[in-house]
Amino acid sequence: MVQVRAPTQPPSPLQHRQLQILFRHPGYDDGSNVLFKLQAPDTDDDGQPGLLAQLAVDACAIIAGDYAGRGWLSLLRDGSAPINPTNTLRERSYYFHLDAADDPYPIVPNFRQWVYPHDCLPPHWQQLTSDTNPASSSVTLAPSNLTTALLMRDGSCRLSGCREQLQVAHVVPQSELDWWKANDMSRYNTGSTATLDDTANALLLRADLHIAFDKPRIAFVPKPATDGSMRLVAHLLEYSPELEHLYHNRELHPTAVGVDMLYARFAWSVFTLLDAFLECRIDRRLTLRASDARLADARGFVTAADCELFSSAAARRRSQSPKKRKPDRDTVTEAQKPAEPHTSTSLKRKSLAEEENKPSDVISVKRVRQDPHLSSSISNDASCTSPPTPTYPPTDTPLSTLDPQLLPTLPVQPLGQTWLELERRRSDPDGIWTKEHDWAQHVWNGETLASGDVVQWLEVVGMDVRDV
Repeated sequence: MVQVRAPTQPPSPLQHRQLQILFRHPGYDDGSNVLFKLQAPDTDDDGQPGLLAQLAVDACAIIAGDYAGRGWLSLLRDGSAPINPTNTLRERSYYFHLDAADDPYPIVPNFRQWVYPHDCLPPHWQQLTSDTNPASSSVTLAPSNLTTALLMRDGSCRLSGCREQLQVAHVVPQSELDWWKANDMSRYNTGSTATLDDTANALLLRADLHIAFDKPRIAFVPKPATDGSMRLVAHLLEYSPELEHLYHNRELHPTAVGVDMLYARFAWSVFTLLDAFLECRIDRRLTLRASDARLADARGFVTAADCELFSSAAARRRSQSPKKRKPDRDTVTEAQKPAEPHTSTSLKRKSLAEEENKPSDVISVKRVRQDPHLSSSISNDASCTSPPTPTYPPTDTPLSTLDPQLLPTLPVQPLGQTWLELERRRSDPDGIWTKEHDWAQHVWNGETLASGDVVQWLEVVGMDVRDV
């Protein structure tokens, strides 16, 4: 007889009062000076919500560009009665002050404007020790084998300890490659390449925790243990009773992720909280890179309209195509081999007579429509280096039986290619076609295709998808 087990019980998080703490800029009026807000999930034994002051100071210092660590928190606008960073914050709002700052002190508006503080990490971050697995620390694999390397090094989710449904989570997201290069972050790589796909910048997480990490709903930060040492723990950024109950202040399993990558990731998470401050329709004093310095006046003030350009919401609106691509392409799952497109289509060729009436240097290409009654797949033996262009094999011949060399390609002369590129730039000033083509190229080269992207992938490679 089968032993039937009772339904699983949901987690039973303790119910306690919720608190969101506001962090204010003393250089602006209280009606418009909230830099950001944080959850206060560091509850005491009595269930009172709180937040470790040091974590809040770290976040404020990143936004203020306070690399020297001279800033402090205070309940008062004048900066008196500074709060010890080892204390727990329990009030509704606090001011972050800078010593002898030119009022109002400028803030860095987003992650891409932020300059990484090489060799200037806060002391408690530097105290984090990299507890590398000795059995895998000497293994060096190519970037294409990142998943294999992490499976050998980590073996399980670094937060939950689970060994199934694992994904490779990049610490500095792949979408921040320009920032990575501009800040020379590859100096912290384990390997010799300059890529983001290095074991120093990645770890294994269970799929749902990977989503929470990228949201970002959780961050990995140092917090003091009872013995006084600093431990890398998960910290909740958004309210979630279950995540708080299961993982808040939970120490991570040993990992060889670089502390510099972790600090950069914490900064990336913090900058996503600045949108309300930047979109408050008030001129702000900002610290900008030289390429954007023209937007600021002599004192560094940027108009309210231009401030909005630096918000993460504006960045998402600019990067989103008319097809409203939603899934984040920063993540790489644990797939061991490139995802190959499998389609269910019927490919038909125009009549031979019609083709013969056309000039010999013209090939007719039209979109193909899905046929739910027929299916065919691209052979695993087909060797391609770029996204496929729909072509026309003999009628009713399945693609899986074709030699890749028999598939015709669309010839484009250099002059025609130049004209085509100019026409694309003219008709597509936002570069949407280029972004879609680059994304399709990454998918074709092996990037995992999210379920929500299947329809777009089929359309990009030249197929019409019929709604059913």
